[in-house]
Amino acid sequence: MAARSGSGYRWLILITLVVGTAMINYANMIFSSRPVEMMAQYSMNQAQLTAITTIGVLPGAFFSIFLGNYFDKRGPKTMRFVGALLLFVAAAFMLWRVFANSYIQLVIITFVAGTLFLPTQVLPFKMIGAWFNRNQMGVGMGIYGAAAGLGIMLAFAVGGVFPNSTSALMSCAIGYLVAAILWLLFVQMPEDGPQEAADVPAADEGAPAVSTAAVMRSKNMWLVMICSFVACSMPLLFNSYVVNAFLDKGMEPALTSLLGVVFNISLVCGAILAGTVAGKVGKYNGVYLICCVVGGIFIGLTYFVPMGPLTFVCLALGGVISAGSLSLNLTRVGLLFLTGDFGPENNGIAGGMNNTAMGLGMFILPTVTAAIMGNNYVGVFTTIVALFIVIGVIGRFLMPELGEKGELAQKAAAMQ
Repeated sequence: MAARSGSGYRWLILITLVVGTAMINYANMIFSSRPVEMMAQYSMNQAQLTAITTIGVLPGAFFSIFLGNYFDKRGPKTMRFVGALLLFVAAAFMLWRVFANSYIQLVIITFVAGTLFLPTQVLPFKMIGAWFNRNQMGVGMGIYGAAAGLGIMLAFAVGGVFPNSTSALMSCAIGYLVAAILWLLFVQMPEDGPQEAADVPAADEGAPAVSTAAVMRSKNMWLVMICSFVACSMPLLFNSYVVNAFLDKGMEPALTSLLGVVFNISLVCGAILAGTVAGKVGKYNGVYLICCVVGGIFIGLTYFVPMGPLTFVCLALGGVISAGSLSLNLTRVGLLFLTGDFGPENNGIAGGMNNTAMGLGMFILPTVTAAIMGNNYVGVFTTIVALFIVIGVIGRFLMPELGEKGELAQKAAAMQ
């Protein structure tokens, strides 16, 4: 295994994790990138389109905690080789999906492929926490947090370019295969491990080193999960509606696809920017409130302002600013050990619990909203704004400050 200190290997790890998360989002969003054709081919309504766009992340709600616990106990070789095996089988299911001829088949295959692809969603918190020092976590998680937006951006950028749905779905299988190959080649843990947290006590001194119960008892873990539940689902809800909503307003079809591209480029840039800014400031909570509230308002304004250049301005600002709602929250997962609720050896379980919340959020919120709102686009965009404000308040006033200049981080540094 490579040593963490002074090693550029961390960037290969980060690239691998980014590709994995980008591909699962690309494969999900490919349907919404060409909605008219997909809805006709598979006899889908708007709610069903939203469901198939989100079903691939639902397995995270059922299996992430189990998988995180499994990898925490089995160690680095299992992470690498068992993880790679699961990813290769997931790629095979994506290839099978190319030939699906009904909506039910699409749902089943996409769900199974998402289950097999879970290592790319559960292990990033553990791996980034091991490879990146505490003062680098904001940047590392910011880049990783941009991965979902990158995958969705690619879907909107190239989804409409493919000559037919078959070739579009084939590109998903190829993307999964690339992610599996990268995982097999590069995934490993550093020799020197996450030493910074060694002196931080877990909540229960006598508990086993790896304890699911300790993580589940953490109030702060649940607050992070609530924020993740909402933050990861709002861009997905927006992306599943953006084309049809603006077609309804009279926008040219080519421009509606451009809206999706602009939004997701903005998410990618904003996730990195938010992590960088929070790292410089040294505190997360104040930055998080701005990202959620101001970003959410700009996303809502995208629909309500007169259609034209102002639409794109509001959309770009909304994407850039709101991106921190997820990336900064992901950073918190790897730093929750600072609270003393549990030790850093449980980061795989913490990542699994957070991924459970994300999987539920990305399926439940968009699907339920679509079922309730249907084509009520005013209601959809108002919902997005309201939920962003809610998690902004939670992340600012209820969560402890985990940034480098916060009290908890400074106490941990003094103990070393």
